[in-house]
This record gives sequence, structure tokens and C-alpha cells, in this order.
Amino acid sequence: MNLAVDAPPVTPVTPINPDRTARALRRLRWRLTVNTVRAVLHGSRLRLSMILGCSLVFWVGLFVLFLGGFEFIGLNDEFFHSIFEYLFSMFFLSILVMLFFSSGIITYSGLFQSREGTYLLSMPATPDRIFAYKFFEGVGLSSWGFFLLGSPLMVAYGLTIHAPALFYAMFLIYLAMFVLLAGSLGSIAAILVANVFPRRQRSVLALAVIVTIGVGAALGSRLWKTPGEALSADWLGNLQNRLAFCQHPLWPSRWMSAGLLAAARGQWQRTGYYLMVLSAHAALAYLAAAAVARDLMYRGYNLIQGGRTSRRRWGLQALDDVFHRVFFFLPRPIRLLLLKDLRTFRRDPAQWSQFFIFFGLLAFYFLNIPRLGYAVQSPTWRNLVSFLNLAVTALILSTFTSRFIFPLLSLEGRNFWVLGLLPVERSQILWGKFAFSVGISLGATLALVFLSDLMLDMSPLMIALHLAMVVVLCTGLSGISVGLGARLPNLRETDPSRIAVGFGGTLNLLVSLVFIFAVVTALALPCHLYYLGVENPESSRMALSHAGFRFWLGAAMAMGLLIGAAGTILPLRIGIKAFERMEF
Repeated sequence: MNLAVDAPPVTPVTPINPDRTARALRRLRWRLTVNTVRAVLHGSRLRLSMILGCSLVFWVGLFVLFLGGFEFIGLNDEFFHSIFEYLFSMFFLSILVMLFFSSGIITYSGLFQSREGTYLLSMPATPDRIFAYKFFEGVGLSSWGFFLLGSPLMVAYGLTIHAPALFYAMFLIYLAMFVLLAGSLGSIAAILVANVFPRRQRSVLALAVIVTIGVGAALGSRLWKTPGEALSADWLGNLQNRLAFCQHPLWPSRWMSAGLLAAARGQWQRTGYYLMVLSAHAALAYLAAAAVARDLMYRGYNLIQGGRTSRRRWGLQALDDVFHRVFFFLPRPIRLLLLKDLRTFRRDPAQWSQFFIFFGLLAFYFLNIPRLGYAVQSPTWRNLVSFLNLAVTALILSTFTSRFIFPLLSLEGRNFWVLGLLPVERSQILWGKFAFSVGISLGATLALVFLSDLMLDMSPLMIALHLAMVVVLCTGLSGISVGLGARLPNLRETDPSRIAVGFGGTLNLLVSLVFIFAVVTALALPCHLYYLGVENPESSRMALSHAGFRFWLGAAMAMGLLIGAAGTILPLRIGIKAFERMEF
């Protein structure tokens, strides 16, 4: 028997004039945007400066990496122009797949699972207007990371080949059309899934992600085993043959790469041709998405609401069993609390899709390190790039812990008093959330850093050192987020994103950044000075000898462990004391 209390089916009402509806929704979106900007500008200056500072550091770091790789490959003009059309096509094809998933997930959540979507569907507005309102919101949320990654890539490429000034305006237009096309295709898929698989949408998504990851892994393995010496003529020819599939004239990624490369060379007729092709298909895809929403959005919403059931889902039950086995060392009451947090996290695709996108982009970049030529450069340069990759991975991890781990206690909200009635010590609750955070963050970060070092052909000693640093960073960032989350909870807010950008979340991010800087710098400095001495022992006075490197590396490791222990234990002790004194 179904005991769930479902929302009543939405019945279409007689719509008002479509033009008035469109104006009202545009005004609503404008007012919401203005109010959000005003709240940010008049809110915490620390939070605003941290957001802008972190974005600037991330952008500049990517720009430096891309510029160094382009300048290295550009040293050989014979290979330069022929290889980048293939690399850009592959890059934009991967981004197309990621934007397809992220925009589809966010649009699905906004239309069929949010309170605002339910309210709008009950209003006298046409479905296509409601879809347009939620569509551009979803596309904005899913594509800002793409602009943050794509803009330094294009600027670095333009500076390397001395592109004309108009190129920098053209690539922004190309990126906007590309995002519109990918978002429209993802939205069509989301509405079709709601109508065809109203009870199996998560299964369909999981199957699609597994298939995509499998295809990507097979392709990455195939590219990695490209025969020939790196950047040689034979290697380049073999690589182009293996990337020939992404040059199909019907792929949007092909239009992007061909148009942008033509703009960089000043071939404006060819640039305009591919821009018209991309824009026409983007507009057609959006019109198709609006037509699908007009005919199927109400039906999909009613099927989803009527298809909810209280029956146990055996696929998810298997995941719960795996969770119990992994965290067997925790008391069962603590495991059940953490399982609740895990279920809440996986039931909100708008949250975990962001984690998947950013770590997916990093994995794609690490897989293509040999293609950028970093692995064949000097040991000093490879060591520097490896630590930069480690720092970027740690920064992404800090955003994850600030966004998802810090709000865990605050999200209890009005039911926060239940934690005080549980037959467990309050300190165990926080230690359990700490173990949960470390457990889910270690797997992805260890895999990414190991992949980066493998692509850079680092020595086993440096790989082991970097992996040990990952463990220190994961434990420290988890301790900071859990401890400060208990010390500075926000029990009035139900949106985790707003909790994360509040005063407590901003302070948590600031402390996390200082912790990352201290740990990474402590070990990166002696390694850099040692490799600098190996490469050029006569010109560098600060270079370390082998004996000096062993001494300072040992001292840096001890300092890193000390900083990691302090960053883990001190915030947790502060959080435990505040949590134990808290009255419910």
C-alpha cells in the first residue's frame, strides 16, 4: 500500500496572453537577478572577495598551464596548426557530453522536483514559457564552469599565435551558442525521461553515466597507447588517425574547433560560416525543446508525482549495503545517520552533478597531459606542473567540502533537537560525519592525483609523496568543514548553497585555502629547489643537493603532518565543544 503523501496532479489552466506571460516571467527573472546581485554586494565583503579571489586564482592558474603547453607545442610550426584542430574537437566533444548531462539534470530538477516548478505549473502560463524561464536558469548554473575553463584556454591560444583582437569577442559568441545547443539537447532528454521512465529516471541516468565513463575510458586508453615518440611526425599522424572520429562534419564540436581556429587566423568568411551553422542548430534545438515542453511537460509532471511509491528499490539497497560494509568500524546508529546524509545527497542531482562535472573536467585534463607535451619537458617543469595539479585538485576538494560537508549539521534545521535525543554521544556524531567526508573524498582525489603523476611520468617517490599529501589534505579539509559546521550552524536555512555562501561557509573556505597553501607550499618548495639544482646546478645558488634535499624533505614532511594534524584536530575539538554545549 502506498503511504506516501503525493502532490496532486497539475491540471493545465486556461493561459493568459503569451506575450504578457513572457514579460511577467522576464521581469521576475530580472528582479531575482538584481536582488541576488544586491545581496552579494551589500553582504559580507569577505565572502565576495573570497569568491572573486578564488575565481581569479583558478583562472590565472589554468591560463598559465595552457599558455605553457601551447608555447611548447608551438615551438615546432610544422605540427602546431594540424594538431590543434583535433585537440579542440576532442575537447569540445567532451564538454558537449558533460553539458548535456548537467543541463538535463538541472532542468529536470527545476521543472519536476522543485517547489517553484510546481507553483509555476499551477499558474495560467503556457508550458513553453515556463520552460524558457527554468531553462535559462538551468543553463546558467550548468555552464559557468565551462566559461571559467574555456576562456583561459582560448585566451592562451590567441596570445600564442597572435590572433586578431576580434577573435576574443568571437570565441565568447561561439561558447554561448555551444552552451545553448548542449542545454537544449539535455532538456529534451530530461523531459522525455520524465514521460517514458517516470519511475526509473535515476536508473536511466546511472546507466547513461556508466556507458559514458566506459566509452571515455576506452578512448583514453586508446589515445594513451598512441605509438611513436611524443610530438614526432609518426606519433602525430597516429594521433590524428585515432582522433579522426571527432572531426565528423555533423559534430557540433567540429564546428566549434573549425570556426575558432579560423577566427584565430583571421579567416572571417570561414568563421562566419561555422558560426551560422552552430547558431542555426542551437536555435533549432531550443525550438525543439520548447515544443517538447509544450506538449509533454504537464504529462511528465503528473506521471512523476503519480509514480512515487514506498516500495524498496533493490538497486539502491545494494548501495546502502556497500556503505555499511565500508564504514563497518562506526557504531550502527552513527552509520544510519550518515546513510541519511548520503541518501539526501544522491537524491539531489543538482548537487552531485556539480561534483561530477568538476572532477570530470580535471580527469579529462589529466588524461590529455601527454598531448600537451608536459611529460617530455624538463624535470623541474614536470615537478612544478605536478604540484599545480595537486593544488587545483585540493581547491576543487575544498569547494566540495565547503558546499556539501559544512552544511550537513545545519540542514537538520527544525529537526535538530532529534540529535540531542539519540542514544549516542554528540562527539560520535561529529566524528562519524568526519569519517563520512574523508571516505567519499579520498577515492576521487587519490585517483586524480595518481592519474596526473602517471601522465607526467613522475618517479615512484614523488607519486607516493603526492598521495600522502592527498590523505593529509582530505583529513584536514574534512575536519575543518565538520568542525566549523558544528561551531557556526545556520538552522534557519534549508538551501545548502545559501548555507555555504554565508558567513560560516565563507570562513570555512578561507581557512581551507590557508590550510591548502601551507601544506602544498611546505613540500613543493624543497622539491622545486632540488629539481632546479639537478637541471642547472651551477646557475642556481638556492638549489639543493641530494643530501640537503633529503633533510629538507624530511623536515617538510614533518611540518606537513603537523599542519595536517592541527587542521584536523583543532576545528573538530572546537566543533565538539560547541555541539556539546548547544541547547535544543
